[in-house]
Amino acid sequence: MRERTPWLDYVRMFSIFLVILYHTPPRSELLDEAVILNLRVPVFFCISGFLFNDGRWTGFWRYAWHRGKQILIPYVLFFAVFYGLWLWVGRDMLGGEDARIAATQPLVEMLLGDPKTVVGPFWYIACLMTMQLIYWWIAHWVPRRWTLTACLVIAASTYWLSWNWAWVRFWNLGNALLFMPFYALGHSMRPQLERIKFRGPASTLGLLAVAAGSMLAMTWVVGIRAYDPGLYSLLRVACGLLVIPAYLCVGKWVAQLCGRHRFIELIVLGGTIYLGLQNYAIGIIRIGIERVAGTGWLDDHAWMRIAIALVVMIAIYPVAVWIQRHAPWVIGRSRSSRS
Repeated sequence: MRERTPWLDYVRMFSIFLVILYHTPPRSELLDEAVILNLRVPVFFCISGFLFNDGRWTGFWRYAWHRGKQILIPYVLFFAVFYGLWLWVGRDMLGGEDARIAATQPLVEMLLGDPKTVVGPFWYIACLMTMQLIYWWIAHWVPRRWTLTACLVIAASTYWLSWNWAWVRFWNLGNALLFMPFYALGHSMRPQLERIKFRGPASTLGLLAVAAGSMLAMTWVVGIRAYDPGLYSLLRVACGLLVIPAYLCVGKWVAQLCGRHRFIELIVLGGTIYLGLQNYAIGIIRIGIERVAGTGWLDDHAWMRIAIALVVMIAIYPVAVWIQRHAPWVIGRSRSSRS
């Protein structure tokens, strides 16, 4: 039973909101690719590494079994439900590209660890499982002070793999290797991340300046993506690593002001549920708005993104609470699990 750390919950809750905001129309390339992109998924990888306890498990297979239950159960269940709905009404209702997708394609995507047609955001949990299984060996073979360096070298190697990404598609191996420095940052530098905070004007301005500089650099990096996707991915990792310290400090500052709240904890514990349901909730709201206000209305009212994202978080909350209380096995947890 792990004692909860309020600032971690606030950081994860903010990132859940940003994940929803990222998937909410209308798109804004600079905002989404240069700012939100490195404040959502990379932060989750970092926090997962922060919580990684390599001394808890006596062997790799015990650890793999534990992670498999927590990841594969929700992965398969959510996919099965939404795949059935997609076959039944989804292709005909959505039309367009979905109507031309073969019925077996989502099954292939699911086996590859990238179920983008049916439950796209679940690429993350497939990637996380692959990352954690690989990192278990790194943590046992490489001294802790060198794990971040080792993972940076591994991430750099993906520059050459990216030109033939099909070889590393299975269970998002390519993304797991690319984003592993975030996991290593959380694990190898946990003492430093626990201590870091806004200690005064100088440290606050310094951390925020580094984060702002990283985001500005991302606005330049976006332009590289079209002709050098491998370099774009590596620069994204570098910029993301520079943002995270300030992001964690913001979470600590908010936690100090607001304290611990069960509402926040239940959102965080239901993160997998939010991940699985968000796109469908966003789609329902978008269709409703377009039928009332007309197609293209959202494009002219970009401020509605925040409102829709907040409505989605509130709408999914009762479902997340119900599942955690009455059917925690859906997300691979027991009733006594608190983390």
